[in-house]
Amino acid sequence: MRYMCVVALAHQAHPDWPLILIGNRDEFHARPSAALAAWDDGSGIVAGRDLQAGGTWLGVHAPSGRIVVVTNVRGAAPDPAKESRGALVVDMLRGDGRFADPAASDLDRFNAFNLFAVGQGGARLLTNRPEPLIASLAPGVHALANEPIDQPCPRAERLRAALETVVGTGADPEILLDTLMAEDDPALFLRGDIYGTRASTLAAIDADGSVKMIERGYEAGGRPIGTTALQFHIG
Repeated sequence: MRYMCVVALAHQAHPDWPLILIGNRDEFHARPSAALAAWDDGSGIVAGRDLQAGGTWLGVHAPSGRIVVVTNVRGAAPDPAKESRGALVVDMLRGDGRFADPAASDLDRFNAFNLFAVGQGGARLLTNRPEPLIASLAPGVHALANEPIDQPCPRAERLRAALETVVGTGADPEILLDTLMAEDDPALFLRGDIYGTRASTLAAIDADGSVKMIERGYEAGGRPIGTTALQFHIG
């Protein structure tokens, strides 16, 4: 599972939205997945779902307000014997399971990844490239893509700059969904027939705990297949 390939986070930075998460999930079009929805398993998770491995790439835990997103990292071929990165996201969202609160020593049990997690304890970066690391994030705007965190990534920087502009102007973060369709260099949107952008997702939480989640879905060739918009309250 390749998961979302470029994502930006604004934590305690926007005047109206203390948390904004925005990104594109790039994946093989043949890999089955379910659109953004509240899961019907009692977990409290609101997310899209990978129907092949059962996990997710980005989600919100409605009871607690936890939010987690993961990307893969380019490099070595995935090892099928490793733990599921999607399951890591689910455990962290639920706050339950083997990897609900992973230690740095756990991170090499997964194929290469970068991850943002936000909860009552603040915002954190977790990665295992170039080495296992769990780091607190200061309030501000941060971005990840498919590169190790010690390497520059033009896609991540482009999305970070766009989110920083929204934060600086106090604009509605929903306008970033159009930014995610940029195809000029460095492209944020991949219009491929076999592999490409499958979904653009926005999750924003306001000061009162109201959550706005919007997902635009795409099929092969980048053709739109619908938009899901959800509003709910955390806690």
